[in-house]
Amino acid sequence: MTNEVINRAIKKANKSICKFKISAIGFNNKGEVIGSYTNKPRFSRYGGGIHAEAALIKRYGKKLKTILICRVNGNSGLLPISPCDNCQKLAKKFNIKIVSVEDGIL
Repeated sequence: MTNEVINRAIKKANKSICKFKISAIGFNNKGEVIGSYTNKPRFSRYGGGIHAEAALIKRYGKKLKTILICRVNGNSGLLPISPCDNCQKLAKKFNIKIVSVEDGIL
C-alpha cells in the first residue's frame, strides 16, 4: 500500500460528518481505485449511519476486488477498525476482500 493511498483514505475520512470518521476506498482487480466513500449519518437520533464500505458495494458491486477502510480521530490519527458483521457478509457475497489501513496489505 502506498503512502498516497493512505493519505487519500485519511483525507476522505476527515470529510465525514459522523462522530466516527470512516472512509472506504474501492479497488478493481487491477488494483486501480474506482471509488471512495465516507460514512454518512442516517438516523441522527439513534446514532446510526450508512457505512462507507456498504455504500461502495452498493455503487460498484462486482467491479470491486478489495476495499480499504480507514478510521481517524479529530487530529487525523489512525484508529483501529474492522468491518461490522453486515458489511463483512455483504462483501463476502460479492467476493470482496476488506482490509484496514493498519493491515497495510492490498
